[in-house]
Amino acid sequence: MYVPILKNRAIEISVIKELVEGNLTNNTIPLFEIVQEKSRSNSKKTYIDELREIFSKSRNRFLIDFPQLDVTAATSDSMRNFLIQVNRNKDFIFEQFNQCKNIDNAIPVISFRKNDLVSSEQINERIHKLRQDFTNLALRLTPSQASEQTLLELRLQEGDMVILDIDDNSHTNPIFKINYKALRELKRTHAIRTIIANSHRPTSMLNKNIRDGLPIEEIDNSLLELYKTNTYGFDGFADYASVTKTLPTTGGSISPAGVYYSFESNYFVGFRGETSLLNEFQDHIAPAIINSPYWREFSDHHHDQCPGCRKIKDIKEAIQSGKSQGLWKGITMSHYIYTLDENNV
Repeated sequence: MYVPILKNRAIEISVIKELVEGNLTNNTIPLFEIVQEKSRSNSKKTYIDELREIFSKSRNRFLIDFPQLDVTAATSDSMRNFLIQVNRNKDFIFEQFNQCKNIDNAIPVISFRKNDLVSSEQINERIHKLRQDFTNLALRLTPSQASEQTLLELRLQEGDMVILDIDDNSHTNPIFKINYKALRELKRTHAIRTIIANSHRPTSMLNKNIRDGLPIEEIDNSLLELYKTNTYGFDGFADYASVTKTLPTTGGSISPAGVYYSFESNYFVGFRGETSLLNEFQDHIAPAIINSPYWREFSDHHHDQCPGCRKIKDIKEAIQSGKSQGLWKGITMSHYIYTLDENNV
């Protein structure tokens, strides 16, 4: 099971909308981090309207989280205003969940600030409150919040999920073995599902440092191959689908680049223009991806059905303008999520 973590920003909402319309399977369960009321400031639709619209004609399940994230001076006003309410007022979070209860297949996520120490009583209080409106729930806990004793005292029921969020730490760190063992035992006794979440793209990785046509060493995607093994024992894994976990900031310069996922090798490959001109996307990046051996890994059927690959072809043929770094982020995410779903990881 794969859980792509997305924020309710315009690009990420459009990525999931296209994938669901293209028959995304139930093996992929998107997790939406709600960080603002609307994905576009000029839209009349709230995040609730958008999620209901996407999933109303689908049987796909999805997760909703209101993460408590730090805001800075560079955070957009819409996100800052929303997140301040999330951070300061627990009742605000429950009010938001209450508005989500009539969206089919929505699963609420109980989460805390990553550095907070929380007791089983605090978690159970939230479980009790949300259980009145939702059959199944998900917990998103850091390793320090998911001690063996805390897990044993949780009031979970069959079908619930526990997400162990190790942030950008290495999943091979021996310190996490005790968490893996505790979750394997919890799964055995409570018939729940467990997921390990990892931010696999470092926040320090910048497009300007991408080497054209070469694998990106900074993104370690090995968790995909290991999460089911006996050492780990998880039912699913989660990541940010090749983008960083951080909130977007205003301003900044563009360094045209594209990232393409190789399922055969399980790594990401970077393609970068030589200049900062936006026409690099159409003149160099799209053709370079299509002419690469990584493109040839995939069948014509994949290229025709994958929303990301279709856009790359259209940009190369000048059917669609590709002069947007945001668009290319969506292309990378679409291809990666579609590929994992297609291969039933």
